[in-house]
Amino acid sequence: MATFEYSDTFDYAQSDVFALLTDLEARPNWIKGILEVRVSPLGPAHLGSSYFEAGKFSGFKSEKTMSVTEFEQDRLLTLETEAEASSPFRESYRLEALSEGSCRVHFTVEVGNVPKVAEFFMRQEMKKAQPQNAERLKSLLAGRMQQAS
Repeated sequence: MATFEYSDTFDYAQSDVFALLTDLEARPNWIKGILEVRVSPLGPAHLGSSYFEAGKFSGFKSEKTMSVTEFEQDRLLTLETEAEASSPFRESYRLEALSEGSCRVHFTVEVGNVPKVAEFFMRQEMKKAQPQNAERLKSLLAGRMQQAS
């Protein structure tokens, strides 16, 4: 299993960041390459939510259905494919409060059945994509906070 990790500090309350992370329909706004999503049931993700995603990443088409397998309000969200999937995939967001108005988010992506040569290129792409995704997430949060005030 190839593992890609990234951490970033967000100048937003932990609950606000978590609320956006659990808005699975908003993922195409901050994860480049996602073209289609379907969430069941509708609304914020919770334990057992089903999530379908189709997209194009590094020139490769990707389709996967994941479920929320770990959920701790304002602290942890994990999405993963079925264990028997041909390309197992697990994505986790762990949040830790730094102060009342800031938190650190630990992003972890695990991809199974990746050929060694492809893992090298994926690692290079993730080094660029993960910080960019975090910046888009911050921008989306800024817009939501502005609307709320």
